[in-house]
Amino acid sequence: MHIFLEHIDSLDIFIWIENYGPIMNDKQFSLAIKGLRIRAKSKDAAYRILVKGQSRQEVIKDTGMQKAAVSQLINNILKNLDKQLKKNGLVYQQYVLPEKLKPVIDALEDEHLEYFVKDSKSKK
Repeated sequence: MHIFLEHIDSLDIFIWIENYGPIMNDKQFSLAIKGLRIRAKSKDAAYRILVKGQSRQEVIKDTGMQKAAVSQLINNILKNLDKQLKKNGLVYQQYVLPEKLKPVIDALEDEHLEYFVKDSKSKK
């Protein structure tokens, strides 16, 4: 993920997302926002962009948020994901695989992320 962040610093993140679609699934998003203080409206906006692949313009129009605020929000979430991955000894990869392997990869990711997306109270 760190290399990914270095790559996108020179681009408008929204152009990249609009060209390539969602960059996270639900569990990855949960890990990415873990520990961040985000209002519900902002969390929803980020989810729509990062997981559902909705356009920046659509989300800004629907939420009334400023373009700069949305850009900063996405940047903070991606940086936090990088921090969470490093902290937990995880790596972020996207692969092109045969469709029949998708359930196997999803199951492996679910198994590994399950522990990290729980909040600390549920770990006790």
